[in-house]
Amino acid sequence: MKKAITSLAVATLLLSASGVVKAAENKEDWDEPVFIKGADLEGQDLQQTENDLGVDDNYETYNVNVNDVSNYIPNSSNLSYIYSSATIEHKKWGKGVDVKIDTPDNITKVTSEQYQNAAITAGIKNAEIHIASVDQVTGEGALAGIYKAYEEKGNNLNAEDIQNSNQEMNDLGRISEENKGKDGYSDEALNASIADIKEQLADIKQNQDKQITQQQVEDTVNKVLDERGLSEILSENQIQMINNNMVNVANSNALTSDPKAFKQNAKDVLKNIEKNSDDLLNKAKDKAKDLNTEENRNLLQRIWDGIVEIIQSIIQFFSNLLNKL
Repeated sequence: MKKAITSLAVATLLLSASGVVKAAENKEDWDEPVFIKGADLEGQDLQQTENDLGVDDNYETYNVNVNDVSNYIPNSSNLSYIYSSATIEHKKWGKGVDVKIDTPDNITKVTSEQYQNAAITAGIKNAEIHIASVDQVTGEGALAGIYKAYEEKGNNLNAEDIQNSNQEMNDLGRISEENKGKDGYSDEALNASIADIKEQLADIKQNQDKQITQQQVEDTVNKVLDERGLSEILSENQIQMINNNMVNVANSNALTSDPKAFKQNAKDVLKNIEKNSDDLLNKAKDKAKDLNTEENRNLLQRIWDGIVEIIQSIIQFFSNLLNKL
């Protein structure tokens, strides 16, 4: 029986990884990598999942069942079994959040770039996350399992940051789906913009004691989308959706409690996306230049002039009609 994926899936994976950071900082026992195992995996399916994720005897295992999903994700799907799995390992060397989907055919909706951005929102740093499933899944089991693992390790996750992270993943996935196939658009370009916005918001917070204002968020969003060529591609509703999510980021515990670390984390993710997807990012910028040509501006002006002319004609008609009365 197949399960359709949802952005919640590994969003959490990433989310909870924030525990990785807390664990390291609090000198909790994160020396061993963690394997989040779907409770209904057994036999060949379990062996295949372990092989996909590179799990061996050195991994500390946490089982996640349907009751855990209901407990940690109250608004989850009505699941009857759990197969989705993940591993999280704290980086001993290097920084940032790396996400790899080891079974991309079975994680069909959310991209690794979306997972990385969700991780930043949740406050995760210095973590390597792998995701896998033997079948197409929602991923909610893996998500709940991560929450469970971090709680049992004594790490408290910020509930609002987790909620905002899930919302962000859903919204970014929706925007990518709505723009799928559109000339100049790519999921990589969108997520590079989101990471860029987060880095700049953290920089603002670093340089002021007061809370980031909504106007500062809006100005940053518009500036980055314009620079990266997406302001001419995304709809007003989609840009507003991004604004709403970035307001949540600006107010998040992850950013306000440590803007310096948050900024570095966002910067690392941005560099990673730019390194692997430079051509796709340039396509958005090139498309924006094409849309902003003199010819297109003149066309828009002619359309606007025509609308104004029609309105003026209607006004003149009624004005003449009233004068005759």
